[in-house]
Amino acid sequence: MNALSVILTLLLLLDLLLDTALAYDYRIEVGANYEYLSPHRTYGDWRSGSVRFYHKCSSDFTYFLEGSFFSREKEGEAGLAVIGLYKDWSPWLYTYSSLSAGTTSSYLPKVRLDHEFYFKVGSEKNIVPSAGVTYIKYHDVHKDYIIYPGITYYGKGFVITYKYFLNKSQPGSVRSSSNLISLGIGQEGKSWTYLDVSYGKQAYLATYLTSPQEVRQNSFYTSLKHILWIRKDLAVSFGVSYFKLENGYKKYGFQAGFLKDF
Repeated sequence: MNALSVILTLLLLLDLLLDTALAYDYRIEVGANYEYLSPHRTYGDWRSGSVRFYHKCSSDFTYFLEGSFFSREKEGEAGLAVIGLYKDWSPWLYTYSSLSAGTTSSYLPKVRLDHEFYFKVGSEKNIVPSAGVTYIKYHDVHKDYIIYPGITYYGKGFVITYKYFLNKSQPGSVRSSSNLISLGIGQEGKSWTYLDVSYGKQAYLATYLTSPQEVRQNSFYTSLKHILWIRKDLAVSFGVSYFKLENGYKKYGFQAGFLKDF
């Protein structure tokens, strides 16, 4: 079953579910990605598709379900399932939690747990410091433990975020760090344009070597994404991205999708 068949099947199942729901808010997001890697002979093409379904149960609680399909020319195919929760606890605190599980592959996690706290401060509650933790168990011996403080500022017609990631990779207790800066300009229901920049190091213990060695590589990532509403309940999106891994590869990405509110 290819990525398109998986997405169409999920859409049909979601359509049946939504036909029975009248009292709540829903959103469905569908996306497809193509990535060209250089050197191409070594890495080939990467393709992926995803469907995410949101259910706003109440004014302070939303959950989502996501299914993604991945196909890498040199590494094979794999799938990922995600369930996530957004919860408002008070006028100044809300949280995000998610659980992910991937099928056996060299590039997806076996299990991933994410949890993040957001604190609304300021007279307009538009300054939001945050603190997050992530645990990732891969299909081999490797595990990652990540903590990431951050801060977001919501202005009139824009939002800007900074996060700092501290990573410890096991085995070997190999430590590394990275930075993320994100700028969004627009308005919900009209359009949003997002520019993301991430830079830092990727580090781990190469256990596949006869004598395991620590590997450290600088990395740089940037993406530009635009979301345009063509109706109050329907928007399309498209974007481009670039990633460079020191002594590794360069990756050029192209993304397209849509979202529909119910």
